[in-house]
Amino acid sequence: MKVGMNLLLWTDRPDPSRHLELLRAIRDWGFDGVELAADNMDPADARAFGLILRELGLGCTTIAALDAAAADPASRDPALRRGALRTLKLAIDNTRALGADLLCGPLFQGLGRFSGQGPQPDEWRYAVETLREAGEYAALRGVRLALEPINRFEMYLVNTLADGARFVREVGLPNVGLLADTHHGNIEESSVPDAWRQAADCLFHVHISENHRGVPGSGHAVPKEVFEVLQEIGYDGWLTIEAFGRQVAGLNARLHLWRDYSAHPDDAAVQGVQYIRSHLPPA
Repeated sequence: MKVGMNLLLWTDRPDPSRHLELLRAIRDWGFDGVELAADNMDPADARAFGLILRELGLGCTTIAALDAAAADPASRDPALRRGALRTLKLAIDNTRALGADLLCGPLFQGLGRFSGQGPQPDEWRYAVETLREAGEYAALRGVRLALEPINRFEMYLVNTLADGARFVREVGLPNVGLLADTHHGNIEESSVPDAWRQAADCLFHVHISENHRGVPGSGHAVPKEVFEVLQEIGYDGWLTIEAFGRQVAGLNARLHLWRDYSAHPDDAAVQGVQYIRSHLPPA
C-alpha cells in the first residue's frame, strides 16, 4: 500500500508556482504521493504539476466534487447533468496531465442540494447514466473513477458502501469503483470493517480521515482494525490522508470547521503518515 496526502489541508487552489516547497516537504515527511483537486485546475497547471511530481518522485491521485448549482449527475435538469459531465471530463483530462490514473470523490450527485426525501428512482437512474458516460470517457484516457459515498449531512443519494457497490454494478464498467472513507464510514456504517469486506471487489481507493477531520489516530475513526481489514482483503492501493484545517477559508463553511484539532497545521500530515505506517507491514 502507498500513503498519500491530500493538499486540501493547505489549499483548495493548488498552484505549481506556489506549492513546490510544500510538495518537497510532503515527500520528505515520508509520503509516496499527493492528491490534488482536478476539477477546478487549469490544464496548464496540471501539466506543470505533472512535471514537478515526476521530478520529485511523487505519485498522484486526484479528487473532484460537484457544485449542485452548476453540475449534478442526479438532477432532473438536463443542463445540470451536462454540466456534471463537462466538469468530470475536465477533471479526467487533468488527471492524465498530472500523470495520475485515478480520480475520486463524491461524484454521485451535486453537493449542497437536498430534496427533503431519499433518492428517487429517476435521480438514481440519471446519476448512473451520467457516471457511465463519464466512466467510458475515463476509460479512453486510462483513468479509473473511485466514487465516494459520503454522510447524510452532505449528500443523500449514496451514503453507504453497500449502496455505492450497487451503484457501480449498475454502471457496469471495470474502471468505475468505490472510495472508502473512514470519516464517512464512522457516521454511516454499522461496522466499517464489515462494510469494507462486503465491498472489497469494488474498492479502488481509501481515504484516511478522522471523525473530527484532524490528525489520523487522534480520534476514533481510524483504529487498527481499518488496516487489518485492508490487509485481509488484499487491498494494495493508496491510503490517502484527507484532513482539514481552518487555514483554508473556502472550506470552513462547507465542512463546518470551527476549531483547530492540533497545535500545528502540518500535524495531520507529519503525525498522520507516521501513524499509518506504524500499522502497515514493513516494506
